Amino acid sequence: QNETCATYNLLKLSRQLFMFDQDAKFMDYYEQALYNHILASVAENDAGNTYHVPLNPGVRKRFGNARMDGFTCCNGTALESSTKLQDSIYFKSHDNRALYVNLYVPSTLTWNERAVTVTQQTSFPYADTTRLALTGSGRFAIHLRVPKWTTQGFGIKINGQAQDLDATPGTYLAISRTWKDGDTIELSMPMSFTLSALMDQPNIASIFYGPVLLAAEEAESRSAFRTLTLDADDIGTSITGDPSSLRFNTNGVNLKPFFEMYSRHSVYLDVTLD
Repeated sequence: QNETCATYNLLKLSRQLFMFDQDAKFMDYYEQALYNHILASVAENDAGNTYHVPLNPGVRKRFGNARMDGFTCCNGTALESSTKLQDSIYFKSHDNRALYVNLYVPSTLTWNERAVTVTQQTSFPYADTTRLALTGSGRFAIHLRVPKWTTQGFGIKINGQAQDLDATPGTYLAISRTWKDGDTIELSMPMSFTLSALMDQPNIASIFYGPVLLAAEEAESRSAFRTLTLDADDIGTSITGDPSSLRFNTNGVNLKPFFEMYSRHSVYLDVTLD
């Protein structure tokens, strides 16, 4: 079982660690935890939340405290969890010479010290693109997080012009220039399918599309992990579907984001690579 409070506190720790060391690994973790546990811990139609999230085959999330008037050890953190959806998208350096774009979330940043506004427009993770528009001007560096899952490339355009820049997954790409009012940055981050296996049972794994955990829809509870056979060279060739809705199918099994799963599901699968 996965405990929501633990993830909530690890997000706070990741944020604090990033303040001391601007290593992209902290925000790679933040992104994955944000979408796959914090967002996944809220009920579909009310303010109910989860405490322990079961991870055995064919289970369902159990939500409680819909009126937020009860008391559990998760009650306080559940109230605060939704703030994490806008927390840590941006950071600035202490001398106001650099801006860090950590998360690709529709948002508006008002950088008072620079008299600069940054507006981010995106449908991520239902789209693999985002657009940043600047209001204001000045010379400073913008550090763009290149997610560790961007193994298929990381495209960047400034004011519509493609840039030939070296972007390494799991790092930040720094662009230092004199920015002008109306400048735009467009990013493309193609997603691919990957497996995340248990350390002691490498055949038991979860399927990710980019940073998004995909869960298998189940009609009933299961006594054993569902078996799948995937292409060993490229598991993506064994999966079909619509990236714009994050709905997929493999081996006759429907997959969708864990954060949109409210019926019975399996997040771990018994995978054979063939």
